[in-house]
Amino acid sequence: MKTMRPGETNKRGNVVTARIVPVFLLGIIGYTSWVLTDLVCVKYLIHPEQSLLVRRETGSAIAILVIFYLLLLVALACFGRLIQTILTNPGLVPRGEQYWIEKERRRRKEKSAPHKEEALEYDSTEGYTPRHLRRQQDKEAQGFRAQDFWHRDVFVCGWDGRPPFCSTCYNYKPDRAHHCSELGRCVLKMDHFCPWVGGIVSETSFKYFIQFTFWAALLCLHTLVVMAYYFARRRSEGPGNFVNVHWILTLIFAGLFFIFAGGMCGSSLQFAFLNSTTIENFTRKTKIWYLAVYLPPRILDNCQKSNRTDLRMITYPRPPEEQFEILKQHGANTGEPEQKVAVQAGNANASAPTPPQRTYDPQSTTTSSPVPAAPLQEAPNTPPSTSESQPTISVPAMPSKVETRVFAILESPPGGNPFDIGAWGNFREVMGYTVFDWFFPLRSSPLTDHSDPESMYKVGSVVKRMKRKAGIEDGEADLEHGGEGADTTGEKRKRKTRGLESGSRQERRKTTKRRHSHSASDGGSQVNH
Repeated sequence: MKTMRPGETNKRGNVVTARIVPVFLLGIIGYTSWVLTDLVCVKYLIHPEQSLLVRRETGSAIAILVIFYLLLLVALACFGRLIQTILTNPGLVPRGEQYWIEKERRRRKEKSAPHKEEALEYDSTEGYTPRHLRRQQDKEAQGFRAQDFWHRDVFVCGWDGRPPFCSTCYNYKPDRAHHCSELGRCVLKMDHFCPWVGGIVSETSFKYFIQFTFWAALLCLHTLVVMAYYFARRRSEGPGNFVNVHWILTLIFAGLFFIFAGGMCGSSLQFAFLNSTTIENFTRKTKIWYLAVYLPPRILDNCQKSNRTDLRMITYPRPPEEQFEILKQHGANTGEPEQKVAVQAGNANASAPTPPQRTYDPQSTTTSSPVPAAPLQEAPNTPPSTSESQPTISVPAMPSKVETRVFAILESPPGGNPFDIGAWGNFREVMGYTVFDWFFPLRSSPLTDHSDPESMYKVGSVVKRMKRKAGIEDGEADLEHGGEGADTTGEKRKRKTRGLESGSRQERRKTTKRRHSHSASDGGSQVNH
């Protein structure tokens, strides 16, 4: 018998809720459609009771039904596309190779001790996505290699220059990815877990979520106005007070879901304009982002010549034994003799040079020296590691040719969003580039295109200011003094041009004054003669 881990009951409850709530929501939509169509439009407006002594309003009934079912059709199309995307393409990050090794190790351990109670694995709580669809997603996700983050010019990292590492998926987290406890997976630009739509709202489904909540809010508003108007009129027409449970329930449903859908649409649009998510919004005004920014050879040479000491750097690819230690630090059981530990860095960089067989120091990946240090050189003020504290790792020999990339580790100001490209640009990146894309769920969000070699997501003015402050902007940095006080040749050229222009204007003014004085003196001499 397997036991539940702490919090496992809540995860299962969320997953079960996500399976039931969409069906419940469709039932409410069907019930509301029946009340508005049959009880209000047909039995009250088209065929009113004889006791009411009111005339037929066939035209009003037709107009109400046409508007209602048009809005319902678009809302259901958005809802269907949203559910289909969450089921088949939720934006999952592929697991690392070590995950499958650890899973097999746990399976063998359970076989060897069948009567021992073991913790429930994530497989039983991986959302409501069927197993065959999860396998399909894993196959499709293989084209996205999270370990190739250093091939881009800008990526999110920690203070030490490495991107976050997921101890559950045993893989690097891409930019803005978040590990979802309900799915047991890392999700690209995860926004939130929404049981009303059946699962995770992420970069692949965020656009459809906004469209669905927008059209659902319009549908609920239309229903609320129609039901409230005719309910008030019905009470004033017949004898006594009119009370109908179906009318009242429809009024309540329309009012509640209008507030809910309108609020969700408004907050989601706000995040779209800010280029943020529900998760990122908790620390949006205070978060400090660390970015690794690629240094082209020319800028790197200037850094070396200028003897800069203020710029922290890191070199990629990292040595394979460093990946071994990262896996070990995050819980991988690498001590068993029969266990072959997956070294992702070595697999991702099959042409990496063979590093020396030595001990690994976790704090030796960055350096403050002008020239980037060797990958395993100890940083200043860091005591060297010993073989007693860390085991010696042996790595296989690999080809010696590899293109190394050196990155500067930059720090954003608190609350500075490096992915903010302006409100209009942020909105278009989420919703699309045409008005048709904004309202109808036919094409996927441009956010899902990660083919830009510069960064996984477009970066904005915050990154430019960070590079300018560090003196590495566009290869035009004046690195003689370095750091925050560094001045760019572009700025010098602008100031020089402005100085020349102001000097020429002053010279023209002096010349004009001299001419006026000469003409005045000539006129005076003529009068005297």
